[in-house]
Amino acid sequence: METSFRVGTWPEGVASLPPDPKLLKQFRRQGSFNPNMPLALMRGMVHLATRFMAPRLYEGDFDCRYLHIPVQNQLLGLRIVRPAGCGVLPAVVYLHGGGGLLTDSSSYLRVLKNIAFAANAAVIAVDYRRAPEHPFPAGLDDALAALAWAHNNASAFQFDPRRISIAGDSAGGNLAAGLALRNRDELQLPVYRQILLNARLSNVRHFPSIDQFAEGYGLSRVAMDYFSSRYFRQPADAYSVYASPLDAPDLRDLPPALVITSEYDPLRDEGEAYAAALHQAGVPVSAVRFAGMAHTIVVFGATKTAAEKGLELIADAVQ
Repeated sequence: METSFRVGTWPEGVASLPPDPKLLKQFRRQGSFNPNMPLALMRGMVHLATRFMAPRLYEGDFDCRYLHIPVQNQLLGLRIVRPAGCGVLPAVVYLHGGGGLLTDSSSYLRVLKNIAFAANAAVIAVDYRRAPEHPFPAGLDDALAALAWAHNNASAFQFDPRRISIAGDSAGGNLAAGLALRNRDELQLPVYRQILLNARLSNVRHFPSIDQFAEGYGLSRVAMDYFSSRYFRQPADAYSVYASPLDAPDLRDLPPALVITSEYDPLRDEGEAYAAALHQAGVPVSAVRFAGMAHTIVVFGATKTAAEKGLELIADAVQ
């Protein structure tokens, strides 16, 4: 099998750019991650930053609803966002970032509307259970339940059952990749695309980009270590293939993938390694590195122009 794999770039043909000065200024204002901050305060601050700093790139009106479904004797919240007045649409089960600890679907409302508008799709945002109260694999269990719900309710909610994709950024990208694997191994529901945005793909390997961009580019090494120490019940859980999909021995028969990375993201190298591993396993995959950008392309690691291009790629994948 052909093993060579090429990661594309944006702007096309541009391998590297200096970090965007507007982003660097934003990160300086943001300051260093404080692991000693109370979790409740950290969640509140990151919620506000995500909700109001994510670019607003959508137009028009939306039909939005929030509902609960039962999962493991608890209720799982789903936020459904779709362009108003549309009939049957492609659907995207979206898993938000935040290290597995922070943010929720309300934090991501602009992101959800951006995707729904750009892709003309229904976005099903999953309020999965978060660590440390609910460590791995609780969030993944919820993601699997949400995917099953989307298929079982496609007719009632006007989702095209042939075009139900899964997507996520950062820790949500980790969940999306883990979901693709676990669905293949368990439910075997059809998934149209997996869309991984600045995703964490291995919780056990150490890549050069983690050290290269350990501080000053939004996501820091200190923050990543903090998240990992609270996301897992015990260190051995990080070695699960569903937590570290890059380390899975078999990546065959997974959905076609779009993998987006950013030049100045600590997670860049593992995202591109995962894209190459998918390609080697025979999975159709497109990978694009955004030159000069940081973590994450859909929240506050990209300029408006770059975020628009990211949405264009997502829209092309979903359709």
